[in-house]
Amino acid sequence: MKEPNIPKNETERLHELDSYKIIGELESADYDFLTHMAAEICGTKISLISLITEDKQWFLSHHGVNARETPKEFAFCGHAINTPNELFLIEDATKDERFFDNPLVTGEPKVIFYAGMSLVNENGFPLGTLCIIDDKPKKLTKNQIDSLKMLSNQVMKLLDLRRKTLVLDEQNTKLKKITELFKESQRTNHVGAWELDLETGQTLWTEEVYAIYEVSDDFDPNKDKAINYYHPEDRHIILNAIEETIKTGEPYDVICRFISAKNNLKWVRSSGRVWEEKDKATKLIGIFQDITERKNTEDQLRISEEAFRGNFEHGAIGMALLDEKGRWLKVNKKLCQILGYSDKEFIDLTFQDITHPEDKASDLFLLRELIQGKRDNYTLEKRYFHKNGQIVYIILAVSMVKNDEGKLLYFVSQIIDITALKQTELQLANILSNTQAILDANTQVAIIGTNLEGTINLFNKGAEQMLGYSAVELINKQNPKILYIEEEVRASALELSNELGEKIEGLDVFVAKAKKGIPETKEWTYKRKDGTTLPILLSITAIKHEGNITGFLGVAVDITETKKSEKETQDLLEIAKSQNDRLKNFAYIVSHNLRSHSGGISSLIELIESEFPTFSQTEIFEYLRKSSINLTETIKHLTEVVQINLSNKEKSISTYLHPVLESNINSLMTQAKKANITIVNEVDTTTMVKAIPAYLDSIVMNFMTNAIKYSSTERDSYLKIISEKSNDYIILKFVDNGLGINLEKHGEKLFGMYKTFHNHADSRGIGLFITKNQIDAMNGKIEVESEINVGTTFKIYLEYEKN
Repeated sequence: MKEPNIPKNETERLHELDSYKIIGELESADYDFLTHMAAEICGTKISLISLITEDKQWFLSHHGVNARETPKEFAFCGHAINTPNELFLIEDATKDERFFDNPLVTGEPKVIFYAGMSLVNENGFPLGTLCIIDDKPKKLTKNQIDSLKMLSNQVMKLLDLRRKTLVLDEQNTKLKKITELFKESQRTNHVGAWELDLETGQTLWTEEVYAIYEVSDDFDPNKDKAINYYHPEDRHIILNAIEETIKTGEPYDVICRFISAKNNLKWVRSSGRVWEEKDKATKLIGIFQDITERKNTEDQLRISEEAFRGNFEHGAIGMALLDEKGRWLKVNKKLCQILGYSDKEFIDLTFQDITHPEDKASDLFLLRELIQGKRDNYTLEKRYFHKNGQIVYIILAVSMVKNDEGKLLYFVSQIIDITALKQTELQLANILSNTQAILDANTQVAIIGTNLEGTINLFNKGAEQMLGYSAVELINKQNPKILYIEEEVRASALELSNELGEKIEGLDVFVAKAKKGIPETKEWTYKRKDGTTLPILLSITAIKHEGNITGFLGVAVDITETKKSEKETQDLLEIAKSQNDRLKNFAYIVSHNLRSHSGGISSLIELIESEFPTFSQTEIFEYLRKSSINLTETIKHLTEVVQINLSNKEKSISTYLHPVLESNINSLMTQAKKANITIVNEVDTTTMVKAIPAYLDSIVMNFMTNAIKYSSTERDSYLKIISEKSNDYIILKFVDNGLGINLEKHGEKLFGMYKTFHNHADSRGIGLFITKNQIDAMNGKIEVESEINVGTTFKIYLEYEKN
């Protein structure tokens, strides 16, 4: 068996066959009639209309056999379509090498005779065959062959008629869709079509025209009635337009007011043109559209545009229109006021020209996204440069306006000046930053804040260091009571309840007084995270906003060292009191005993003066007498010191300096001569100071005796006593040329107790200590200048009575 060859144009052939949409269709009487006729004319048992598909032959009509299809490789018709213009004839298949072993030959239906005429369509493609089959060898006459060809042509006509019918059906369906879409478009857009016969005056309307007129479908739309629905004031517009179009042949397009059958005022658009038939103007055709909604929208848009124009020009914020390149097209007065440029100056600028360099990138990025349709607007905080060069902070809102085709017309920018607000924000940020820095810097002070409910919302670094907790552990999680000793809290609650006359508990134990505006600083014991405790001094203040308390702030200082110092101070005070008491007793004893001895010395001097008048005239006796008097004065002063120590009031009085100096010079004359030192008193006799006389006498005596004691043996020694006056003090200077003091070595301990600076037998290291304390007690001060083996100058600053 030989399988049929595949035609060279098989793909196109199969495409043509598919265009008939017939494979698998039900049997048709028209086709069955033709196969019956073919079998009758040729005297065969079987007649078929066979269509060859890609893999089978399918029978459109089958006379004398029940099968509807067979495999393509067995099909005689598959061979027949390779000679489409000739009758494919097999008189005895058993003797043909192509078919003798074909299953259709060896088995049912016993195809021995076969004659097939190809069904060739108008495009030249063989779709299949009209064939006749018999189970025995056979020959055909010429008439039979001609009849078979005519019948195959008839089959092809039926097939072509089917395809054309299919095309027409498809076109009718499309036309129906178009018609429905046209009607829907008319309804949606309120557009109708009309036709006016110029000879008969008859008018044809589409459905939408009836709808616009608001009349029923049986309304007679003759010319006069149709025109009468136009508004009386606009009727001449449509009449003149129609007349002019008929006259000139030029189309018209007018907009008029219109009153419908239901008395509704509308705006309509009517357009028309001449329609010629047989080179003669026989009709007017056109459209009729209800544009009321559009007209109202235009009116609203016009009102909106006028409102926008008013808002634009007189807006409280800056507004501008810019083109796609960022050039200013139009600006309002407020924007000119904000940035200092006139509207004419703006036209020569772009927004980039006045934008701060650091803000350009973000602005351009958002603008690009706006143009690309990724957003429909954007808001940005940015900086502009004022015409005078100052920075202006603004909030910028940008949107864009497009035309009906989606093309960008312009950008709309709204600009709010927030410079003052920004400056306030910056100041506030600085304040907050400084406040936080202060809080963090106070590492020795614990600052703890709470809200009204008592939850901790502030815990500075000082608190972290003092208590061992981190801020994260406590903020928004704990109440300050975690830091206190329960016994102290209960005791304080009881004490406050009694003091304020109301029950105090919970958070109020700490903030009750702060709520009432009563300042309070109180000692508490804090408990650290590790369980150890420490004494603190705590001040609590109410935090207020617009007069209302919003929270509380506690400031705590660790007073551990203060407590330790207090105890040490108390111990020292008790020691000092004991020593002071002993010193007073000592002073009483010395004062009493010296007074007795002084009285005895005075009596002896008086006795010598009476018994030895000649001796009493000597210089030595005079010195002796004056020394006795000075001793008496010293004892008197010692008594005054004791009285001062017993009194709470100071005894500073205005005292002349010169007599005090002279008295002490006389007392020390013998010692001065012995040391070969000259003492010169250059203080004016009118100079007065405010001083405790006993202290002043002691100070003068000490500096004079020091000058004598530490005079140099290598030169003639002197002590000059000089006074100067400043705004606040009389400066008493003791200037000598004695041994001097190494101030680099001994400067810091010069006025210390029991400190000595020379190897002198009489040095006790007590004089300068007592002297400085006496000067301090009189609100004075002391300074020293000295150089080894050159001399020393002591400056005593003493208050004086100001006029």
